[in-house]
Amino acid sequence: MKKIVATVCMVMFLFGAAAGAFAAQDVVKIGYLRIVMSFPTFVAQEKGFFAEEGLKVELIPFNSGTAIVDALVAGRIDANCGSAIVTHWFAEQNVSGRFKIFLLYGTDSMEDDNTFVVVVKKDSPIKDLKGLKGKKVGHFPGITNLVLAKAIIRTQMDPEGVIFTEVPPPNLVPALAAGQIDAFFSPEPLGMIAVSKGMGRYLLKSPLTLLRLKGGVPGGAFAFTTQFLKESPEQAEKVKAALEKAVDYIRNHEEEVRSYLIEYNSLPEPVAMRIPYDKFIKLDEFDKNAGQAYFDMLYKEGAYQQKLDTTKLYYEN
Repeated sequence: MKKIVATVCMVMFLFGAAAGAFAAQDVVKIGYLRIVMSFPTFVAQEKGFFAEEGLKVELIPFNSGTAIVDALVAGRIDANCGSAIVTHWFAEQNVSGRFKIFLLYGTDSMEDDNTFVVVVKKDSPIKDLKGLKGKKVGHFPGITNLVLAKAIIRTQMDPEGVIFTEVPPPNLVPALAAGQIDAFFSPEPLGMIAVSKGMGRYLLKSPLTLLRLKGGVPGGAFAFTTQFLKESPEQAEKVKAALEKAVDYIRNHEEEVRSYLIEYNSLPEPVAMRIPYDKFIKLDEFDKNAGQAYFDMLYKEGAYQQKLDTTKLYYEN
């Protein structure tokens, strides 16, 4: 009798351990940045869309786009939700075939640009982009941020007459106030912060429209690792479905869900409730040629060393 009980206990123990291991493998690791681009991730978590799909997810915050894409291609996370598409393109050139994009963030026409701004000091005599000649212009670290600023200025004048300097995002507004730079290119909310503190004014809103990219600028990407797609295709479909539900909810209940930006992005309430953001674009709404046109423009400006067919980097069920 004792042997039977012992055997049953052992079987139950092994079954429990196996179930625990299976459950651990079932958790989907989702990386995100504390920026507005990750909005659908916050909404999917808070509104229970991941749970509705039967998913157990672990949300893992990252502090930079480079770090989150490095984690993606190394397989330390299953999905990046999300970060700049340009960093994904760099990763593809270095280690190809490690990810597939399933959701976009950005603009879908050359008339749209809700988030990018050019800011100067409040009392600056600069009146337009041509006035930046010989001036110090700050931008986020990274070659693509430099190239993007140059491309925008090139629509008005030769950018070689401008002194560009990398400045970490938290330091842009203080650097402007201290006179260390004369202007900066950045996404919001840095322009809003500079203006609200009386340190700056907008020189130009929506500068990306000057690039005249017909399909807009798909600046952000949400992506799966190809390993996750191979090993857990059903879970990947569920993650995609949950985030698309979140996109629909944002479109229909914007004011309600803006409060999540306070918690996840550590934004002051007045900023969280007003900060502009671009569109979240589902794959079936997206023109892949628009992404290619954006890449080709950056390649022409010298951001990339080799041509890339970006149309092959998207998820297909």
